[in-house]
Amino acid sequence: MQLSRQVGRVSRTAILAVAGAALTNIALLGYLGLHADPVTARASDAGREIRLAHLAMLDQETGLRAFLITGNDSDLAPYETGVADLEEHLAEAREDLADEPEILALLDTQEEAIDRWSERWAVRAVRDGREIAANDRSAEKRVFVDTGRVLFDTYRAAHADTEAATNDLRDDAEELQQQAVLVSFALQVLVLVVGLLVVRRRTRSLTRSIVEPVEGLLGTIGHLRDGDLATRSTPEGPAELKAIGRGLDEMAEALETERATTRQRSEELIAARREADEANAAKSAFLATMSHEIRTPMNAVIGMSGLLLDTPLTDEQREYAETVRRSGDSLLTIINDVLDFSKIESGELELEKHDFVLRDCVESALDLVAAQASAQGLDLVCQIDPDVPPVVEGDVTRVRQVLVNLLGNAVKFTERGEVLLTVSSVGDEPGADGRRTLAFAVKDTGVGIPAERMDRLFRSFSQVDSSTTRTHGGTGLGLAISLRLAEAMDGRLDVASTLGSGSTFTLVVPLRPGLEVEDRVRVAPAELPGKRALVVDDNATNRRILRAQLEAWGMTVDDHGHPGQALALAGQAASPYDVALLDMNMPGLDGARLAAALRRLEGWEAVPVILLTSLGERVAVPQVPDAVHLTKPVKAAALRTTVARVLGSTEGETNGVASLDHVGRLRLLLAEDNPVNQRVAVLILERLGQRPVVVGNGQEALEAVRSAPYDLVLMDVQMPVMDGLEATRRIRAELPAARQPRIVAMTANAMVDDRDASLEAGMDDHLAKPVRAEDLVAVLARVRRGAAPEPEPPAAPEPTPTTGPAVDPAALDTLTQHLGAAADDFRESLVHAWRRESRHQLELLDIAAAEGDRAAVAAILHSLRSSSAALGAVALAAQCRLIEDTLRADDPLDLVAAASRVHHEVDRADEAFGA
Repeated sequence: MQLSRQVGRVSRTAILAVAGAALTNIALLGYLGLHADPVTARASDAGREIRLAHLAMLDQETGLRAFLITGNDSDLAPYETGVADLEEHLAEAREDLADEPEILALLDTQEEAIDRWSERWAVRAVRDGREIAANDRSAEKRVFVDTGRVLFDTYRAAHADTEAATNDLRDDAEELQQQAVLVSFALQVLVLVVGLLVVRRRTRSLTRSIVEPVEGLLGTIGHLRDGDLATRSTPEGPAELKAIGRGLDEMAEALETERATTRQRSEELIAARREADEANAAKSAFLATMSHEIRTPMNAVIGMSGLLLDTPLTDEQREYAETVRRSGDSLLTIINDVLDFSKIESGELELEKHDFVLRDCVESALDLVAAQASAQGLDLVCQIDPDVPPVVEGDVTRVRQVLVNLLGNAVKFTERGEVLLTVSSVGDEPGADGRRTLAFAVKDTGVGIPAERMDRLFRSFSQVDSSTTRTHGGTGLGLAISLRLAEAMDGRLDVASTLGSGSTFTLVVPLRPGLEVEDRVRVAPAELPGKRALVVDDNATNRRILRAQLEAWGMTVDDHGHPGQALALAGQAASPYDVALLDMNMPGLDGARLAAALRRLEGWEAVPVILLTSLGERVAVPQVPDAVHLTKPVKAAALRTTVARVLGSTEGETNGVASLDHVGRLRLLLAEDNPVNQRVAVLILERLGQRPVVVGNGQEALEAVRSAPYDLVLMDVQMPVMDGLEATRRIRAELPAARQPRIVAMTANAMVDDRDASLEAGMDDHLAKPVRAEDLVAVLARVRRGAAPEPEPPAAPEPTPTTGPAVDPAALDTLTQHLGAAADDFRESLVHAWRRESRHQLELLDIAAAEGDRAAVAAILHSLRSSSAALGAVALAAQCRLIEDTLRADDPLDLVAAASRVHHEVDRADEAFGA
């Protein structure tokens, strides 16, 4: 028999049993609803009406007795109410008992007793009640009252019989209901028991015909699961289980075939993977070789063209040389893009994590495109929101690379207008990992991007306009690399564009705030608060940013977009301006002529004028010989320093370019096998005041350092006889420590692995060709002259608590002497800010000292020393300097004790400021 029929029989039996129980319930409910419940309800209603009628009789009797005593008509109210209620309740009772003649007969007897009581006693009591009440002690009254009692007792007896009969009727009906329920329950139990017995019997039969075959199938499945694909089932039981067994056998055969196919495919994939790895290695080797081979002649092209530009040339010759230099730079950019893309594609991209100043990163990116923007007549503008952390932790090189790509594209595709870079925080609070999400938005007023071509933006080697008539070149890798870099930094690259109006590319990346240091750009110099400035620029974005920066330093600013209007209003101004910032290139009236016109106005003879000029633009204004030039894009630090200086400040900015004056002539060895590269390097080094010794391979370099001491070795890597890596390893192994030179790789190998290999071989630094003069300046500046062994420096003394006054009040007086009435408020705000910041720095200092982090302690003390010295906390600044010097010399120092001494000096300065 089939399994479905067996299961069907069991199911039908169960359904019949349940149906029988359900039908029994339905019959019971029908009986109760149609017969038993109505009878019980009528009996209950009749009993209630009889009781209510009896209560009405009691009301009548009580009212009459009270009337017979008092003779007051008001006492008859219960009687009258009872008469009306009695008739109504007796009528209802008769209606409910219409099908019960025996009880109706008793009800008739009760009504006859009521009529006798009413006719023989109640009517007379109502009629003669006052007289009877007046004869309180007469024998007639007692007889009358006794007669009424006898008649009412007769009624009571009749009522008791009627009520008892009604109660019996209700009890009989309820008993009948209970019997019906019990009979129905018994029938249901009987039906269910019989059904259960039948189902159980058939279930046992079903189990015998299913369980054993199923166990056999499970055993087969277990063997298949364990990998024994040769096992087969033994079909038994119902037809369905036999079909399952056949299906398992077919599946096992298919799996056996698939296993063989999969094994073959795996072997093919392993072979393909091996071939892909070999191809990838070959590609990497090819890229490294091609990079080396291309960079070697590029070194000569860029180096020689740079040297050529430093010689006297005619205009035509200079144009040719600049074209060669620009073409070389473009080719170098393409090479770098291809190498970056290769590193990303092969998964070799590694991100660094270091603290860096965000403003420096952004402004250095602007510097790299400033020349091109200036040549195209574009305004390049930058705005960093105040809530952006001044220092963040991340890969500054990769962040700058993305910004340069975005800025370069914006400048390339913008013919007129501006390119605006804004940096802002996304959200008010850092994420769970402590990182702040920052948005770097590059907005231009260029051609825009058609919606149907947006999907081409981030494709490798693809451009929005790939036609043969396109006007803008490029490899099509910049945005693809930028997107990959953004994703590698857990960020994203968004784009929004309107055709004909411009585009906005936004790098959104989470960066952890670094060790807080004072952002000097946000601190107003003493000369600026309270001063009044005039800003004239036809670019609204420039005006808005300049105004925001100047107002943040406490200045009052009037800005105008039209130079003629600004000139007219300046002549009518009620109070004089302290400084004027004028854009050089404005329609109608340029900055030079506007400056000359302003100087002719009354009261403007001594007002400082700052001209905002493009890169390389220097315009002489004879009428304003003291005009100061500030190059666009205007950096906040340069603006702060320039405005403060023209207003009388003597504060100077530290030159970020390392000076070579302290280095002097170095003993320098150049190891390079290519004659052209030798010539380029020698010419650049000679321009920097050096006279290098030149050798042609690593073996000659090794022999040279053996025979004479050198301060610096510039070592090529790929050279005949002995390569630069092997020569470096031999030099590090053979020369004593006192004779060890600083070795810098100067090679066309620019891959990450190449840099790592150079450092692992013992080199101190790595320069990728083509080498520029500024790169060599930085390398030379880091060299410590080592002609003779330096004497061992004496052990630094343990810093001790300083003595003398904690604060020099003259420092604060100097900062506030120009502010007049506002001096006291400004002094108080400075001291308050110092107190808040110093307490924060002390908390960081305690943590760093407890962890033994000498570098962090030095950085915190440097920041604290700077802010404290500015306000005149000389003792605290001296203590910080002593500890810094000890840490810099790498001498032993108890960091916790040193932090305690700093706490002491902070407390002294705090008390002195409050005095």
